[in-house]
Amino acid sequence: MSAIPRTPPVQRLPAAYSLTPHLIYPHRLYLLHAIATVLAVVAMAPAMWTLQVPLEHWLTTLAFGLGWPHLARWRYRRSRNPNRAEMQHVLIDGLLAGMGLPLIAFNLPIGTALIAVTCFAAMFGGGPRLLAGNLLALMVGVLLGIPFYGLHWEPGLDWLSFLASLPLAWVAPMGLLRIGYDVTQGLHHRRNELELRGWHDGLSGLFNRTHWEDTVRAEFARCRRTGQAATLILADLDHFKQINDLYGHAEGDSVIRRFADLLRTNLRDIDVPGRYGGEEFGVLLPLTPLPEAMEVVRRLHRRLHEAPLSRHRTITASFGVAELTADIDSPETWIRQADLTLYRAKYDGRDRIAERSATPVAPSAPEGGSSHAPLRPALSPRDPAVLAQLLQGIDIADTPVAMYNPDDQLVMANDAYIRLHGIPPGVVRFADVIRHAHRLRQGVALDSDPETWLRDVQLQRRRAPRRLFPVTTLDGVRFQGIEVCFNDGWILTTLVAAAPAGLASPA
Repeated sequence: MSAIPRTPPVQRLPAAYSLTPHLIYPHRLYLLHAIATVLAVVAMAPAMWTLQVPLEHWLTTLAFGLGWPHLARWRYRRSRNPNRAEMQHVLIDGLLAGMGLPLIAFNLPIGTALIAVTCFAAMFGGGPRLLAGNLLALMVGVLLGIPFYGLHWEPGLDWLSFLASLPLAWVAPMGLLRIGYDVTQGLHHRRNELELRGWHDGLSGLFNRTHWEDTVRAEFARCRRTGQAATLILADLDHFKQINDLYGHAEGDSVIRRFADLLRTNLRDIDVPGRYGGEEFGVLLPLTPLPEAMEVVRRLHRRLHEAPLSRHRTITASFGVAELTADIDSPETWIRQADLTLYRAKYDGRDRIAERSATPVAPSAPEGGSSHAPLRPALSPRDPAVLAQLLQGIDIADTPVAMYNPDDQLVMANDAYIRLHGIPPGVVRFADVIRHAHRLRQGVALDSDPETWLRDVQLQRRRAPRRLFPVTTLDGVRFQGIEVCFNDGWILTTLVAAAPAGLASPA
């Protein structure tokens, strides 16, 4: 028969071993246990002397009183389940206290101190359940002690008994309370550490994305309640991947930390910077209208050139700025608007600042003087007949097409797109369209959960305003996706059916 593997004895590990923090608390209990048992023997001594108990009873009392704490500690350190062993020791304490009651002829002051201390220790160590077990152990101890010591009744209502019981009645409970206080303080400190780690990004030291977004939601609610101004900034370090590829991830981490330091030293105490993800950062500016926020961003932009983040090269950043205005209906829309202006800053060449206009840009052909090129005459909305034929041709080709405005709301979709995603009335946001289709198990086959997939899409849109990508639906149909982001956040999405393998394309 194979031997059962034995857990190595705890005492073979060094006292300061980081994986045995449970040794600290029982060690303090051991010291208190040893002191309490000595005080219990001292408390019992006057009653035993008055009763003239035999010498063997003195010897057994001294042996149990002085030897039991050390035996309990040895047993605890050898146990495979130290916590259970400690609970058993509390019950044995109650049993020995119960056996001592007949020995002192149920002396009232001393007996009360013994019972109170053991019950206090049980309640402290295991709650009501262990307290009930301790009371049972006390009664069993009394029944075991009567055959050995006899049944006598000597209340002992004298000053000597009272004085003898006081050290035990005070020292043991106060020692347990002190240990409990230290443990509570340690748990409070640990909880604060965990909260700090849960709120902050480990590399930059700024708030992480979850806590930063919670702060944005709280500020959105406060501004809507008070009517005060606030502005969001999203910043993205330009060509950050090249830093990691050319100079190593250690240099990339250093750049992240230095940019975080730049934010901390150039922002007010009420401003809230956070690491939004990767090389992207967010800044919440409470009580700050757009003109003042633009001054803050220009100062940050200027500091990047005056004090480079890396000794190898000047690292620039693109900034998107969005003031909270009346047309923004949710914190998510507010963040989305800042994200869209960041798209524009990167699309316009990086190392620049883009701000959101108070009203969304219309999709119609821009007037003279606009930085955007006009639409071709054949596709101009001034010729509705041509546009109608175009849309009819798209529908006949059964090509899913949709357009989203800068608020991420679906403003146009043909039947093929609606049918593909199963879009019901009332679902207008892109994120809601994807979540609804995922719940119905139709539409695009996601390679991760919807929230992660949506974050990846936002990142890809930021990096490439014009992109081609393969799409496979849950029923196996393959498309080639074509997506264009333009005019400060308008998005046109087209899904063209992929040609089957072996089918030649028309000349």
